[in-house]
Amino acid sequence: MPRLAAHAPQDAHHLIFTYAHDIDLALCAALLKRGTASIGLIGSATKWARFRKRLIATGLDPAPVTCPIGDKALGKSPDQIAKGVIKALLVSTQPKALT
Repeated sequence: MPRLAAHAPQDAHHLIFTYAHDIDLALCAALLKRGTASIGLIGSATKWARFRKRLIATGLDPAPVTCPIGDKALGKSPDQIAKGVIKALLVSTQPKALT
């Protein structure tokens, strides 16, 4: 899967939620090397602390990664996480209103 990142648009917003942490980390690293608008990673604060440390150790800047994803106020169930992610993507990708 990480090889696919080489073909991803550099201005794309990516969501990573696979079945394995090693795949998640490899995808994060590949997308960060490629360049990306943002990466949303499903997981806990503990998972993110481990990933962040590993990414930095390889010389990558983890700033484009958001983990955990979703809106804590909406809850932790899959549908609540999805709603929070969609809301955040819509807010971050909408043009700013002119005042």
